[in-house]
Amino acid sequence: MNRVFFIIAVMLTTLGGTILVAEDTHWDYEGEVGPEYWGELVAEFDMCAKGRNQSPIDLMADIHADLEELVFQYANPGHLEEVNTGHAIQENVKPGNFLVFYGDRYELKQFHFHSPSEHTVAGESFPMEIHLVHQNAAGDHAVVGLLFQVGEFNKYLDQLPSFRVARGEDPHGDPVDYNEFIGNRTDYFVYNGSLTTPPCSEGVQWIVLKEPIIASPEQIQHYYKLLGFDNNRPIQPHNSRLVLD
Repeated sequence: MNRVFFIIAVMLTTLGGTILVAEDTHWDYEGEVGPEYWGELVAEFDMCAKGRNQSPIDLMADIHADLEELVFQYANPGHLEEVNTGHAIQENVKPGNFLVFYGDRYELKQFHFHSPSEHTVAGESFPMEIHLVHQNAAGDHAVVGLLFQVGEFNKYLDQLPSFRVARGEDPHGDPVDYNEFIGNRTDYFVYNGSLTTPPCSEGVQWIVLKEPIIASPEQIQHYYKLLGFDNNRPIQPHNSRLVLD
């Protein structure tokens, strides 16, 4: 086992069991059901308060390592089912798309948007962040984070369902190629964290790509307007964790 893989193996914990949350438990991003109080709402959310490996965090590498190349096997593009969960705009994807990371294979389940970003880099916040949520056969999660910067119009984002609807088009038009999000981005931060929403379960492998995606101000504002409020959890303490890049 090489040194980098050993460090990552030590960092990881198992995401224990199936996530079971009372469906009628209301939580939100402000007020008495906001992030400060998540851990008090129901017993299933207690990790939000007592967890030691919570996400998101401010990203600055503790160790510069020779990390393994990320292998994205997004070979089955298809139509997306876009839903407003009440907490994020989420795109449910077809099965058959995978991330291979240190010999483990994780299937892409969905991706969703946070505005502004949840992670920061050396204290810098970004206007939006995508989380591509993957799960392996054992039920463990690997989430790839993609940060946004304001710039030119992004023709890929324009093909997602709500943009098509806004133009009066069929939301299930041409199949969407998820590889367009990743592009040639290869450098990343990696750390052991948690889900950023209740129940805040730990043991999540976080991979945040360093090179941001560029999108126009109008495109970024589009997702913010669809949801109608900020949906970023505040930055959490590092505690004893290491961040590798």
